[in-house]
Amino acid sequence: MPPKFDPTAIHEVCVRAVGGEVPATSSLAPKIGPLGLSPKKIGDDIAKNTTEWKGLKITVKLIIQNRQAKVEVVPSAASLVIKALKEPPRDRKKVKHVKHSGNITMDDVFKIARQMRPRSMAKAFSGTVKEILGTCQSVGCTVERSHPHTIIEKIDSGEIETPEV
Repeated sequence: MPPKFDPTAIHEVCVRAVGGEVPATSSLAPKIGPLGLSPKKIGDDIAKNTTEWKGLKITVKLIIQNRQAKVEVVPSAASLVIKALKEPPRDRKKVKHVKHSGNITMDDVFKIARQMRPRSMAKAFSGTVKEILGTCQSVGCTVERSHPHTIIEKIDSGEIETPEV
């Protein structure tokens, strides 16, 4: 007989999933099966709660208490930048190696940096802004019609002021 179940215990499980799609039950089963949950039902919950992130890979945190799972989306900086580009959703099975060649504003960068601030390793907000600009560079988009690294250099030299949060 399995050990007695503690109804007050809270378990957190992080899963990487594609927005709007049901993750494979074979990948969910080892993580949530021992907690007494159905992988199929959890997969449907994940797909329902990630519809606004359609086609983007995002991290989903499952907060499990008393055999009830609450789905919480924890977006990465790259997925927030791609979402700010407002590109139409693509079928990831058909379209591979996408270049995100759009343009975002500095206000979008500040908004993303505010959202990522609790998870950032930077001491100051300007450091978090530079982290997001580095993500923009790796995604392949431009910021204010210029290369993100030139904006990082302008922040370092003091030409561009970053707000205090």
